[in-house]
Amino acid sequence: MFRIEFVLRPVLDVPAWGGDEPRLHWFGLTSAWYWMSAPGCEFLRYTDDAVRHWDLERPHPDYYVARLWEDLNGLRWALREPVPEDLIPLVDGTFVSREFPDDDFGDDVDAVFDVQGDYCLDLGYLTDSPEVSCWRHVVDGADLVTFRQQVAPAGLGTFGPAQLDATVPAVEFFAAVEDFDRRFIAAMEDRVTALERSGPPPGIDLDVRQLRAEHTNRSGWLGQRLTTPRAVDWAKVRVGAAELRTWPPLPQPDNG
Repeated sequence: MFRIEFVLRPVLDVPAWGGDEPRLHWFGLTSAWYWMSAPGCEFLRYTDDAVRHWDLERPHPDYYVARLWEDLNGLRWALREPVPEDLIPLVDGTFVSREFPDDDFGDDVDAVFDVQGDYCLDLGYLTDSPEVSCWRHVVDGADLVTFRQQVAPAGLGTFGPAQLDATVPAVEFFAAVEDFDRRFIAAMEDRVTALERSGPPPGIDLDVRQLRAEHTNRSGWLGQRLTTPRAVDWAKVRVGAAELRTWPPLPQPDNG
């Protein structure tokens, strides 16, 4: 079963923002470790060498899980329809990067870039970050979602194998995102409620009323996103992809 995991850092251990004027807010209070698990593999898991090299407390990214939650909300919205089979190479991490032309390009190419952005998770805030893409597709009548993690050949080997794939029924992936949303919002509800009772940690500026207001607002974000209309002009994307393929490919990293 595909599952999105996280462990919130204890409130007193959450690093404050602001240097000489330490403060916290809803986003900062989501400091956590997180990863994804699927049958036979684990995504966003550091190698044993990376754990030893950086003396990590846990073998998973240490960042604000709200960032992953926001990105997954957007990804779930993009997965409302399958990607046409002929356009999957645009979003599965296999499309070769191209040199940009000196002249301006049109809206058709912009449509390709928009689609590519919709189906990836931006993890650039992590050191030696992997490329993670996810798309919905139909195979022999089965409605599926494939989640893929790729590590650049020139990287430090921080996240293990060059490629990890998990393909699950679309309904299973959707349920995993909804389950993650419920567990994350519930955990933050507990955190906000506790801070309303105790007040901010010593020496930390935290507007508890604003914290509650923001939590209430964010609690409905996934549902709101899924009610937002989305329409992709796949014909326009095809035209843009054809133009992109005429641009010279960028040199590829040396696998050796």
